[in-house]
Amino acid sequence: MVGPADSSSRALRTVALEAASPKRHNSVASFGTITSIGGISSIPEEYANEASPASEKQLHYLQERQFSCFAFLTLPCQLWSFVRSLHREFGGFVPVSVLQYGVNSGAGLSIAGLAQQYLYKDVLGLAGDPALMSNLIIAGKIPWTIKPVMGMMSDAYPLFGFHLTSYMGLAAAAGVLGYICVGSLTLAAAATVPCFILINFSVATPDVMIDASAAKLSKDVPERASDLQSLIWGSVPLGMMATAAVSATLLPAAGPKWTLLVVAVCPLCILVASVLRWLPEERLPPEQRRVDFSVFDKHKHVVTLAACMSAMAIMLAVLQILIESVFVRCLVIFICGAMLATSTYFSLRCITPLLAKTALFLFMINAVQPDLSEGAMQTWLTHAEGGPHFSKRVMAARQGVSAFGLLVGAIFYNKFLTACRYQRIFLLAQLAMVASSLLDLILVSRWNLSIGVPDVAFIMGDDVIANLVGRSFMMPLFVLSAKVCPDNLEATLFAVLMALFNLGTTVSTNFGAALTDLLGIRQGNFDMLPHAVVVRSLCRLLPIPLIFLLVPDLSPQDPIPGGEGSVYECSQYDKAW
Repeated sequence: MVGPADSSSRALRTVALEAASPKRHNSVASFGTITSIGGISSIPEEYANEASPASEKQLHYLQERQFSCFAFLTLPCQLWSFVRSLHREFGGFVPVSVLQYGVNSGAGLSIAGLAQQYLYKDVLGLAGDPALMSNLIIAGKIPWTIKPVMGMMSDAYPLFGFHLTSYMGLAAAAGVLGYICVGSLTLAAAATVPCFILINFSVATPDVMIDASAAKLSKDVPERASDLQSLIWGSVPLGMMATAAVSATLLPAAGPKWTLLVVAVCPLCILVASVLRWLPEERLPPEQRRVDFSVFDKHKHVVTLAACMSAMAIMLAVLQILIESVFVRCLVIFICGAMLATSTYFSLRCITPLLAKTALFLFMINAVQPDLSEGAMQTWLTHAEGGPHFSKRVMAARQGVSAFGLLVGAIFYNKFLTACRYQRIFLLAQLAMVASSLLDLILVSRWNLSIGVPDVAFIMGDDVIANLVGRSFMMPLFVLSAKVCPDNLEATLFAVLMALFNLGTTVSTNFGAALTDLLGIRQGNFDMLPHAVVVRSLCRLLPIPLIFLLVPDLSPQDPIPGGEGSVYECSQYDKAW
C-alpha cells in the first residue's frame, strides 16, 4: 500500500527543483560538491566569491555541510538539533512534515500495507487468487495517480479560505473514515477498495499540499532547501524502521482488522495539524474565495494530460477487476499503456522535447516490467505449500530491513554516483535489478537451502540489495525529472511526472497479475512461479534501450542545456539526447 513515488518512491521534490537554477549550477561547476539530496550543494554567498579552485575555507564548509545532512539520520542528538534549527526558521511546517512523512506515510502506510495483505489472504480468503489480490491492492492506490488533479484543484479554489490546509484536513478525515470502515465492518473483497482509496487519499493529498508549501519555503529561504528535503527523506525510512517492531507485535496479536483500526491514529495526527493550522498559510478573505479558472486555461495541455491519466488509471483498475479473461486483460493493459505513452509524449513535447522524453521514460521504465511482489510472491512467502511460510513477525521485520536498504541506497548514491552520468547510473542500476530479480529465482526454486542459506537470511539480504539498487536508481531519476521542468511550471509538471511514474507502477502490477493468471498460478499451485520470475527478469532488460534513447548524456551535477528552460532553447539543445 505504500504509495509508489513514492513513499518509497518519494521524489526529491523541491531540492531537485532548486537544482535547476543557474546559480546552483554554477556552484556545482565551481566546487564539484554534493549534498545528501540530489547532488547539489548550497554555498553561502561569502564563500561563493572565493577564488577557484576551492579554497581550504570552502572545503571545510562543504565537509561540515555534508556531515550535517547525513549525521542526523544516525545520531539522535544531532537529529534533535537539526529539527530544532529547522523549527526555529519554518515553524509549524517542520512538525507537520514529520507527521506526514514519518507517521502518516512511513509508519501508517507500511503497517496498513502489511495488514491489507493479511486481510485479503487470511480474512477474505484470497490466498488462492494472487492475481485478484494484486488488482484489488493496485485499485486502492488510484489517488497516487490523480495527484496533479488535486494540486490543480487546490491552486484553483481556496477551500474554506485555504489553498492547502483545508484540502489536507479533508483528506486526513477521509483516511480516518477509511480505516474505521475497513477495520470495523464486514466487507466483501471488492467493497474494501473504496476504503483503501480513502486511506491512500489521506496520504497522497497531504503529500501534494506539503510539497507546495515546501516549494514556497525553499524559494523564500533557498539556502535551506536541501535541509527541508533531508528532513522529508529521513522521516519516511525512519518512520518505517521505528514501526517495524510495532507491526511485528500488533499484527499477530490483534489481527489485520484491529491493526487497521489502530493505524487510524496516523491520519488523525494530520487532521489535528490541519485544525491547528501548522502549515504556513494565511486564510483568504471571503471576497477572494472564488474559482480561479486561469489555472486551467494557462496550461491546457498539462490539464488535459492530468485528466486523461486520472481517467485511465480508474478505468484500468475497474476493468482489471471486472474482466475475467486474462487475454482480454492483457490486451486492455497494452492498449491503455500505448495510448498513455503516446498522449504523454505529444502533449508535453509542445512544452519542451526534453520534458516529453523524460516523461515517457518515467512511465515506460516501470510499465514494461511486470511486478509480482503484490500478489504471487507475497502469497508464496506466507501460504504456499513447500514455501518458507514466513510469520507475520518476519514479514513485518522485512519492512524495517527494506527501510534500512533505502537509507543505504541514498548514502551510496550521494557518495559514489552523483558525478556519474545519468545513462551510466541507470544502466548499472537496471542490470543490478536484473541480478536482484534472479535472486528471487534462487529462493522460489529453493536452491538457497541446497547451499545452506536459511530462507530468512536470504530474503533479508535480498530486500537490502533490492532497495539499495532501487533508491540509487530513483534519486537521479527524480533529479532529472525536476531539472527538465521549465521555469514557472516546476511544481505542476513535477507532480505530473511523478503521477506518470506511479501510473507506470500501476500498469506494472496489472501486468504482473495478468502474467500470474496466464501461467496458472492460483489455488495454491505455484509450480510456474519460477517461470514467472524468469519472465520478469528478462523484461527488466527492456528498459535498457530506452536509457540511451530518452535519457540525456549528462550527470546530476550538470545543468540541463538551455538554461532558462524555454521551448526555443530546449529545442535547440534537443541534440543532447
